[in-house]
Amino acid sequence: MALEAAQKPPIHDNASILRLSNGVALAVPPSLKAITTYVILEQETWFEWELKFLPHVLRPGMTVIDIGANLGVYSLTMAPLVSPGRVFAYEPGSEPRALLERSRALNHADNLEISAAALSDARREGHLAFGTSSELNKLADSGPGERVEITSLDLEEVSRGWPSPDFVKIDAEGEEERVLAGGEKFFSRHSPLVMFEISASKGLNERLLSIFPSMGYRLYQILPTTPVLVPVDREAGRNIEINLFAAKPDRAQALARDGLLVESVPNWQPDAKARSASLSLWHSQPFAPVLAPLCGDLAALDPDYLDALGAYAFWRTIENPLPERCAALFYAFRSLHALCRRAANFPRLSTLARVAWEAGERSTCAWALEAVINNLKSDSGAITGCEPFWPACPRFDTVPANGRAMVWFLTSVIEHYERIRSLSSFFGGATSNLEWLCQQPLASIEMQRRHVLLAACNGRHVVVPPRLCTAAPDHLNAEVWRTGQVPGTSIASGSWHQQSRIGA
Repeated sequence: MALEAAQKPPIHDNASILRLSNGVALAVPPSLKAITTYVILEQETWFEWELKFLPHVLRPGMTVIDIGANLGVYSLTMAPLVSPGRVFAYEPGSEPRALLERSRALNHADNLEISAAALSDARREGHLAFGTSSELNKLADSGPGERVEITSLDLEEVSRGWPSPDFVKIDAEGEEERVLAGGEKFFSRHSPLVMFEISASKGLNERLLSIFPSMGYRLYQILPTTPVLVPVDREAGRNIEINLFAAKPDRAQALARDGLLVESVPNWQPDAKARSASLSLWHSQPFAPVLAPLCGDLAALDPDYLDALGAYAFWRTIENPLPERCAALFYAFRSLHALCRRAANFPRLSTLARVAWEAGERSTCAWALEAVINNLKSDSGAITGCEPFWPACPRFDTVPANGRAMVWFLTSVIEHYERIRSLSSFFGGATSNLEWLCQQPLASIEMQRRHVLLAACNGRHVVVPPRLCTAAPDHLNAEVWRTGQVPGTSIASGSWHQQSRIGA
């Protein structure tokens, strides 16, 4: 009974209710020190690429297990996707669990079952140490925290009699190895797609890279802008971010049949057809009519650059076979990276940033963007050494480069840099370019949200600008902004005269 009393969820009458771009309503702590609160206010989604993969891989009737559900960004996204199937969520922290329960009611997610237990390798009592934000809570021996019940996947399967699970998410803040040990029978009997955290504050958990293969699972990683899993290839040196996926051969083959997984990436080389298609695709873009007159003789393009553009065009042509498309994307990345090391200019760096981002190479994308930003002399004039290129920021594919092409180019570069240089400005802080960006008419409203949130977190009391008070398809939480619910902000005189009463 003492343990039950310690776990009694607190009441969150003042919780903020935020909306995600996928339709989920999320109850979150009313503080910018809470990672989820900050990130959803900033991006209106979670910063992990994998969240957008779920609608492609989950189907009605599936069974899903969410280990380390926290506030429920994943659980609440998955519940409607698998209904009438079920989602079993494990969240030992009493405070995030109370908010998750409130969100379950808000979203009418009756097929979401929430457990107060932590999962590890055996049944026992343990200590959940509080992190600076609930996303960082973890099992530990000491420190401020609370007592929790601990159990294992094998024991839970026996007691609950689960149908064969289709998807398992493991985000246990360093407990992943013991979760696998406590699910030895579970993982040998079943063949779910597993998403697991591989990277934490101490870097990659290299042991997980060998444990899963020893259990018969192959490892995959997701491409950031496309719902496709590709094999983890350490020899190729591809970046690994936060999560990886693991699948047995039968699950991998099913995903491959659905066009969601590539089991192997073949060799690929550009040919004359690919080179020709590269310029045809580029000329068909909304931004091309303004940029084409700035380019020189296209027949004199560097052959290596033309090959890279051809590879990227092959990748973007969805009629091509998926394995070859992925191979072409990686070819484009390697070629552009080598070319920019040898003979960089603004167009090539912009294209490299774009291709690197789509290939999951965040660090190279940031390097290319920094190279542009560090060599800028002004925000006007011509794009020097102009060649056909792709805007660094994918959003700018549909933004015509009318007026000053250089401002269009700079806005694309700086906006994308702000977005990709860290998972969120919660971690990355501010740059000197953000204020300039917020004054540009082509910049997204997310940049304005970042600017205000960073100022509020730095103790600079901020008046919410009018743009953030008006709802839009890319600004779903306008009511939260205009009613003074964002900590550290107030409403302009003549609107509500209301200051936030929520402590940051």
